[in-house]
Amino acid sequence: MKNLTASEIERLKGYNPTRYQTYLIKMNINGNMLYLTDRDAPVFYGGVYYQPGYITSDSIDDIEVTSEPATNEFNTTLDARDGAFIPYFLNKGWNNSEVTVYEQHADELGVIVTLNVFEGFIDSRDIFKETRKIDAVLASVWADFEKQAGTKTNSGSHQKYYPDDTAFEHVARAKRKIYWGKNAPVASSSGSSSGSGRFDLPRITQQV
Repeated sequence: MKNLTASEIERLKGYNPTRYQTYLIKMNINGNMLYLTDRDAPVFYGGVYYQPGYITSDSIDDIEVTSEPATNEFNTTLDARDGAFIPYFLNKGWNNSEVTVYEQHADELGVIVTLNVFEGFIDSRDIFKETRKIDAVLASVWADFEKQAGTKTNSGSHQKYYPDDTAFEHVARAKRKIYWGKNAPVASSSGSSSGSGRFDLPRITQQV
């Protein structure tokens, strides 16, 4: 629950032609931090700048915010014309990368409130070379398992066989395919990427 002042509540109420909403997306891919915003200029929040040009308000599905834990997911489209951005989604370990989405409300006086509207992980992604787009499915951290015969449906039983595999701390859907004890396959893609974007080339983490 956000505690707002009377002034902030008044700024959120009714018609205000200067009020606007901004999305901020934070991704942690193999220890590489990406900060994206749908604004047309960098946004400073939480000690870092969120960079424009990779997402738009139209490229983010509506996020359903509920008071109860829910198993939900939504799609977002990332602009991958910046060549340095693509390798983050080509190297091993992109799946199950942590994602946080903030919704910021502001007006001509400045930021009114910033809400944490989603916490989850990258569940799947498709890279489209022709349009230089990446479609990513983001799934919530809330698990809603249905017991399935012959499977290990909790972290304790699963880690008896694969001690270092923490999939059940992240998986959001019981019937989603889980790659037991190994990395999920990386979708095939050819060609090289280069560019002088806002993000450094990712650090490659060797996984065994």
